Amino acid sequence: MRTRVPCAASGARRARGFTLLELLVAVALLSLLAVLSWRGMDSVLRSRDRVVQSSDELRALSIAFAQLEQDVRGSWAVGLLGLREPAIAFTVRGEDAQPELALVRETSASLPLQLQRVRYRLHEQRLERGFAPWTTSTIDPSRPVTEQPLVWQPLLVGVDRIQFRAWIASRGWTPAATLARDAGRLRVDGIELTIVRGDERIVRVLAARN
Repeated sequence: MRTRVPCAASGARRARGFTLLELLVAVALLSLLAVLSWRGMDSVLRSRDRVVQSSDELRALSIAFAQLEQDVRGSWAVGLLGLREPAIAFTVRGEDAQPELALVRETSASLPLQLQRVRYRLHEQRLERGFAPWTTSTIDPSRPVTEQPLVWQPLLVGVDRIQFRAWIASRGWTPAATLARDAGRLRVDGIELTIVRGDERIVRVLAARN
């Protein structure tokens, strides 16, 4: 009976590992997969950051407009009190003639009535809201009273310019610069605020009457 002896060369071929070329190809494929995975993950993270930023900006805009609407609506009843200070007025300040909105609003509908001075302005590319208690002399209303300083709170950042217009029944939409010269003698029925940020223009119209 003949016994077949395995060839030494065949065993050596079965026992050998990967060649250098095969290792280089495997490393190249793994590197390519790693790069593709990193790019995909980076794209997902960038998209998430853009969504979060847009969500934060939208939330800030909603809060700012909601606060402005609340202040404007609170000034309507004050306009019926016949105070010497107008409930809604506009001023223009600075070399760039930036408009400001000045309000006297009620903070509580219960008696005695509590009033508050509110002002909106653009300062260092921030839309800011200033507020302080409204005071007057109960002994002599004609006597000037030292007003308390406003406390300023930022509402929006990165604002290049703001524009105010007011709806006057006899005039229609009137710019704030024109109304600043009238010293609040006209009744304002509506306010339009335009916020300019780069190429973006955001317009909000608010009713000044309940």
